[in-house]
Amino acid sequence: MELAVLLALLGAARALSTCRSLDLEAARRKRIEAVRGQILSKLRLSAPPGFEPETPALPEEIRALYNSTQELLRQRARLRPPDDPEEYYAKEL
Repeated sequence: MELAVLLALLGAARALSTCRSLDLEAARRKRIEAVRGQILSKLRLSAPPGFEPETPALPEEIRALYNSTQELLRQRARLRPPDDPEEYYAKEL
């Protein structure tokens, strides 16, 4: 009986509460917007700059030079003798 009365009083007290439940996702979004605004104000911008995801194509000469350099480095690595483990440690004279 006492438990039922206690639960009824607890329910009534809860109904009279003016506290709202905390929406963590809304608070997170609000914080992100605040930080974004601070960054823009530091950069003296009113809005984020336009984003251009497309990168310009490399000229074929530069691409060929890069590929030939990579191939040359691979060939040198294959022809180089393996490292001697004794060379790793300090030697005494």
